[in-house]
Amino acid sequence: MKKMIFAALSVLMMAACSEQKGYVVSGTAEGTADGDTVFLCEMQGFFGMNPLDTTVIKDGKFEFTGEAEGASVRFIVPMHNGQPTTMAMIVLENAEIKAALGTGETEANTKIEGGPSQKLFNEMQEADNQLSSAMEAAWNTTNDSTATEADKTAAQQTLDSLRAVMKESHKKFVIDHVPSAFSDMALGLIMQELEEQELDEILKLFGEKQPEYPVYKAIMAQREAQAATSVGAKYTDLEQDGPDGKKVKVSDYVGSNKLVLIDFWASWCGPCRAEMPYVVKAYDAFHANGFEIVGVSLDNDKDAWVKAIADLKMPWPQMSDLKGWESAAAQTYQVQSIPANFLIDAEGNIVAKDLRGEDLYNKVEELLK
Repeated sequence: MKKMIFAALSVLMMAACSEQKGYVVSGTAEGTADGDTVFLCEMQGFFGMNPLDTTVIKDGKFEFTGEAEGASVRFIVPMHNGQPTTMAMIVLENAEIKAALGTGETEANTKIEGGPSQKLFNEMQEADNQLSSAMEAAWNTTNDSTATEADKTAAQQTLDSLRAVMKESHKKFVIDHVPSAFSDMALGLIMQELEEQELDEILKLFGEKQPEYPVYKAIMAQREAQAATSVGAKYTDLEQDGPDGKKVKVSDYVGSNKLVLIDFWASWCGPCRAEMPYVVKAYDAFHANGFEIVGVSLDNDKDAWVKAIADLKMPWPQMSDLKGWESAAAQTYQVQSIPANFLIDAEGNIVAKDLRGEDLYNKVEELLK
């Protein structure tokens, strides 16, 4: 009976935390002084940090306040004399979060007391740490030049087995805590580990139990956008400024040509420049037969964009909003890397995508026949 009461109280406490309006992150940071800056950051790329908010040390303490949608991994970075004293990971959610940050030799003394998602994240990390120790030993053997082939094979098998165990552990953590902000955040952290069928099953569960959380909504929005740009789908029109400032629209060329290639590139993109001779070759060979190209640049610098058009000898129509990776066209077509391209037929159907090298020439030749 007592266990049932405690379980009910636990659920009520977690619900109360999740209903808190906004977050308060407060704490102390060793190695700092009044007036020093503290950053609240998100990870960008592999090692970069993107500041989301700043505050200053006052009376030996710092504080961040705001509202969070769901839960997310963030980092507190205190600065002293222009250098970070430490970097502490927290789970940011609408809860009271307390941080006592160490530095240098006392960095291990950093303590974070967060909301319900932080507690579950710590639990998942602890399970990971136990598996990681065993995985490290196996990994060292697979990369040991003095180990025998038999030992390396056995170590690889152990490594593969432990990775499978870790993946299943991650899935269980996510599924066992649906619906919650934690499971939504954790799905975003582990989704690259999952097979397509596994991800589909979890997304189905989320759709039934917690469709309002941000990571799930972002994944579903991305899937819808990818479906809209898959082979067989109807193309989406694009309109941006050309180098002369006049509007360029893809729809001005689709229908009046047998094939139109929407080609995403940028002057600063080395692989794009390396690919361009193949694009020029296809254009020169088939333009007179109804093949057109519309270039979409992810440049920020107009002068660099215009110079690259001339240097690479690209005579076809070009457009750009000069917003780099924030390009509206790139977001519409879910372009995550460049070069990227989409081949459109006269009826406006996407008939091929991401054609490289001679594949572009061969595909255009095949379709025009």
